[in-house]
Amino acid sequence: MPQRLQIFMVLGLVALIAACMGPAVDPGPDPARVVVSVKSSLSHEQVRRAMTSQGPFPGAWVRFDNFLGPFWEISAQQRQPDGSWRRLSQAPNQPDLPDGYKVEGKRVFLAPPGAQELRFRLEAFVNRSWEEQVGDPYTYRRTKDGEVYRDYEPRWRSQSAVIYVLDQRRERKVDLKAGQELVLEPFK
Repeated sequence: MPQRLQIFMVLGLVALIAACMGPAVDPGPDPARVVVSVKSSLSHEQVRRAMTSQGPFPGAWVRFDNFLGPFWEISAQQRQPDGSWRRLSQAPNQPDLPDGYKVEGKRVFLAPPGAQELRFRLEAFVNRSWEEQVGDPYTYRRTKDGEVYRDYEPRWRSQSAVIYVLDQRRERKVDLKAGQELVLEPFK
């Protein structure tokens, strides 16, 4: 698959995720800063197991099977009075989390002051792409003399998938003060 197409797929995925997340919680004029510190790693075996269990399915003719990542994401949500969850916005100007099998970093979220329940999520995923064969790979043609020739001309369809390798969630009850910075390590 061309690299340009892979980039557009990743950008489309990011836009879709952002659209599905809904509006962020309004942190107010003097928000608390919730710092989520993470240190985690994946093994090659975990990634291999996730990729084989989430397609392509055995028996399909496949070529150009590759993946990008692992990529890491940390998110935070606040429980609302109706029981639903809304995301907390991130503080501006944070560096990207490193890609790869190990992550050590932090994310700073802005939350309104007061007693509340927060949910944190740590995800690791890979973007996998491949081409699989579609239909009969042979083309049959008949000559003027009536002879039948069979030519091998397979057709390929590009496929891609986001494969989640790790998805951890932790919940914490906190009582935040205006302007406070609270450092948490929920995935330790």
